[in-house]
Amino acid sequence: MKKILSLLLALFLLFSSLSVSVFAEKDAIYDLSLDSQGVYLVNTETDTVLYKKAENARMFPASLTKVMTALLVLENSKDPKTETVTVPDTAMFSYIIEDGGVHMELSQGETFTVYDLLTGLILASYCDVADLLAYHFGGGSISSFVKKMNDRAKDLGLDNTHFENPHGLHEANHYSSPRDISVFFRQALSHDLFREIIATRDYVIPATASHGSRALRYTVSSFYENSDLYLDCYVGGKSGFTDQAGRCLVTYSTQNGTSFVSVLLGANMDSGRKYAVNMAWQETRDLLAYAYENFVLCTVFEKGAVVGEIPVVDSDVSLPAVAGSPVLVLTRQDAPPSYEIDLPQDISAEDLKDGMEVGKILLSFNEEEEVSSYPVLLSWDGVPVKTRSALEKGADKAARAISGIFREDKVFVTLFIILILLICVCLPAFRLTQRLHKKKSRRPKH
Repeated sequence: MKKILSLLLALFLLFSSLSVSVFAEKDAIYDLSLDSQGVYLVNTETDTVLYKKAENARMFPASLTKVMTALLVLENSKDPKTETVTVPDTAMFSYIIEDGGVHMELSQGETFTVYDLLTGLILASYCDVADLLAYHFGGGSISSFVKKMNDRAKDLGLDNTHFENPHGLHEANHYSSPRDISVFFRQALSHDLFREIIATRDYVIPATASHGSRALRYTVSSFYENSDLYLDCYVGGKSGFTDQAGRCLVTYSTQNGTSFVSVLLGANMDSGRKYAVNMAWQETRDLLAYAYENFVLCTVFEKGAVVGEIPVVDSDVSLPAVAGSPVLVLTRQDAPPSYEIDLPQDISAEDLKDGMEVGKILLSFNEEEEVSSYPVLLSWDGVPVKTRSALEKGADKAARAISGIFREDKVFVTLFIILILLICVCLPAFRLTQRLHKKKSRRPKH
């Protein structure tokens, strides 16, 4: 009895330790000790969020504001590379200089292309350029442009965003959130020129009548070649800083067809801690390195790929069912996705319509902790499907019934086989008997 109790106790302790380790184990990406107050890391192909921390909290975005400014400019300029802007009275920029904002030292009467100003806005983070663009695209009113910024935020469903200016210098009612910033940054990425600008490594704004050429001093170069934080997946981004906002950074990266947008707000804000580096950059590197080392983008089905067939009622025709959209999933490299295809048993000829939704692909991934649903569509070339008449259906039904009996009733099948054998044996014997009888009847009688 003591041995049995000891064995049971040992087993109990073993399973208890296993259960503790299972429930205590976290996704390693969440084990990263992140300093930033707000974090959001999202895969752009699947909208899968790999990391979030206070993603909807309202925080000061600093110069990340300039991404929304650039977005509105790109949406309202017919051709940024040829459209020009002329500097009005430079007194409008004096408060920026007094506040210590980064500025381009614009002179009254200078003329630039919108594209040149956008590169200065994003790459060098010039606050006076933000006001100049706002003035131009606000119809001579910066406040009018800021209203457009807030209207655009509302259009994008950004409930935790409000702008007071186009550059991000501190104002109490000027705020956004990590998730909201990822949304309008991704919207900006939909413009080829924006992607071109953030990927630029060397740019010089041409000379004007009153000023020589301006080589931009980048504020987003920490991931470039020859840097301690170099990442070959890094494309570009926008940094920001004020005393109230702390270190801020939004980036876009891509590698082997997999892309991420990362947002970090409020880094380096702990006054009791000495920081050797800009933690927004360091933590972005940690997040992206982990993401690319541990996750992979899987294409389960291309759009239009045949995933099954659906029989048409009362016919010999089956029509293909196809994936209505690409079935993509960002999953752990050691946990490939699994899927189920949910289709109807058949479909009526009267209901046929090309492209109609007829089922779903249910995708399970990351050890079945997450499930996504994708539509399955009917593919039909429009050629009418011939169906059987009532008489033909009756005959088919009888044939199926008989076939079912033969498939399912083993006793009947056995008896039927015996009957056939008996007939095969008895019929020749019966015929032989008949022939002998006829032959006997022909003999002469005595």
